[in-house]
Amino acid sequence: MTAVEIATLHSRAAAKLRQTGPDPTMISRLAVHHVRTRWQQRRLRSSYSELICSVRSPAFEPLRISLEPAGSWPSELSTALQRLAAERDAALAHTVDLLGSGPVDLGPDVDWHRDFKSGWRWPAHFYQDVTITRPDDDSDAKVPWELSRAHHLLALGRAAAIFGDERAADELEHQLTHWIDANPPGIGINWTNPMEIAIRAINWVWAIAAVEQLRPLHTATRARLALSLTAHGRHIWHNLEGSPQLRSNHYLSDTVGLLVIGAVLADDPLSERWIRYAQDALEREAREQILADGLDFEASLGYHGLVLELLLIARWFSARIGRSLSRGYDDIVRRMLGASLALRHPDGRMPQLGDWDSGRVLPAGWQRPPTHDHLLWVGAASLGTPLPADCAGGEEAALNFGLDAWRHARSRCMHSRSPARPSARSFLDAGVHVLRVPRAHLVVRCGDVGQNGNGGHSHNDLLSYEWSIDGTLVVADPGTYCYTSDPVARNELRSTAAHSTICVDDQEINPLDPARLFVLERWARVARDELTMERDELRLTCRHDGYRRLRPPVTLMRAFTLSNSGVLTVCDDLLGEGLHTVCSRLQLAVGWRAESCGEHEFALSCGGHDGLRLQIFGAAGVNIENAWVSPRFGVREHAVRLRIDASTGPRPRFGYRIGPITPRTDRR
Repeated sequence: MTAVEIATLHSRAAAKLRQTGPDPTMISRLAVHHVRTRWQQRRLRSSYSELICSVRSPAFEPLRISLEPAGSWPSELSTALQRLAAERDAALAHTVDLLGSGPVDLGPDVDWHRDFKSGWRWPAHFYQDVTITRPDDDSDAKVPWELSRAHHLLALGRAAAIFGDERAADELEHQLTHWIDANPPGIGINWTNPMEIAIRAINWVWAIAAVEQLRPLHTATRARLALSLTAHGRHIWHNLEGSPQLRSNHYLSDTVGLLVIGAVLADDPLSERWIRYAQDALEREAREQILADGLDFEASLGYHGLVLELLLIARWFSARIGRSLSRGYDDIVRRMLGASLALRHPDGRMPQLGDWDSGRVLPAGWQRPPTHDHLLWVGAASLGTPLPADCAGGEEAALNFGLDAWRHARSRCMHSRSPARPSARSFLDAGVHVLRVPRAHLVVRCGDVGQNGNGGHSHNDLLSYEWSIDGTLVVADPGTYCYTSDPVARNELRSTAAHSTICVDDQEINPLDPARLFVLERWARVARDELTMERDELRLTCRHDGYRRLRPPVTLMRAFTLSNSGVLTVCDDLLGEGLHTVCSRLQLAVGWRAESCGEHEFALSCGGHDGLRLQIFGAAGVNIENAWVSPRFGVREHAVRLRIDASTGPRPRFGYRIGPITPRTDRR
């Protein structure tokens, strides 16, 4: 081992020790977990076939979902049926559009091991020997993983049931058996990640449930499916993800997969054990991973949505098999739905705080807009939670759970979500704050890195925000774009400089190691100092001390004021001594332009939207920068970003006012 490798190990061990703290019990549990995991991996290497594949053919009991014929669907869902027909046609033609690829023809024989975006094909090696991440090229394992999640088989199954389409049923069977032939248990990239295996199994079960409304699977296909699902379940069971210190959305995916597989393979000797284990784990992890305020603990609203989807599916499925989860579990899911509803912009957009990898479980189509509207529909259908009148995504409730679920959800629609007066809500555990007035919606991030200090899906976005006015997004989070395929872009979009916040001496708020793409070590401590509501405005003050490691150290304080007319004022103060280089960046949403109309004053416009003015005070200079904004994973677009440099001095105070054009007011 080289000196560099030894130093890296020491650094990571020290970081892990900082996460666990001086807790001998946790350190002991982690040590035992590490030894047990290494033993399990050695055992699997030597006895994989015996442990995973040496089983008799189990009976497959398909899930029962009633999808009514197309003629019975209400007119409100006619567009959804048109989209389904288009998705079916694409699946029949082996055309996919995933992770920003655009439509891609995969040819007559789908290569399930190939990243068709980069051209790299993973070798058919034992899964423990497969190198997932290749830092020297732009390959991305998420591409074959996403393809093998089999979301397009859902379209085929749904089309078979709703349109009575035999072609769709035949193609589903063909692709299913083709995948099984090309991916023997334990071999290749599609067996390296238990979470992916679990999501694939769930999609298979739902797709087969739909197609069997038209006709049963052929006997040979059913037998092969049952054997493959058995291998899926056993592989997940022996490769559960997480540790005593950190279990996340991966572990939840694993457990929901075990729940679904165990229920459809009722005569498997392990099925009952999987169901019991999964339900116990779901009850425990819902308490552990969901904060008291209702947000997921990973500091990412994208993963909040994925976890919420998993918990909703598990709840519905458990009730379906007559083994409902607890009322406490339901209360947690309700809190999550309430958080999503509160954070939602009026146009349905969910702020892209933290990572957003566009991951889904039972989607309708390839598009992955940043929204939780589809989850609000499922919540309204299953738990009777409120549903905004303008909420899109209702077809997923109908396609996954039937038209009765859709009808029940629709009965929960609210008439209006526009507040008659200013309102605010703080999610103090997660460090996210929402300020709303009749014309504008503001979401501010000032919280921990999440994941018990690991920060795997967090960004350096403290004191950053999203702001929309009159239903149009103006100030945007930059998003995520990619993970391992482009480490430079990955680190750029999770950096301090990419966000609408303050940067001191060109340093990161929390230390960011460019070689560790899924770690953002906790450093900054955060506080919400004040949230006040008056008749015509809201005021929020937050601070963090992420720059206390500078010499001399400083603390940042930012005050947001949102008036009833929608005008947003942002004022920044540095608390500390000495001189520093300080700048604030303002990331505009894609399509917005900024044109100078005076000293440190800009007119903002976007298409048919104009009439916004940005007035900057206390600045030494302002520059317009070219930047990237990623609306969904795999896609990034050019956008305008402003860099505002503070005046020199021991305690600079500067900021800006942004909103509808109003008579000029005195600057601070």
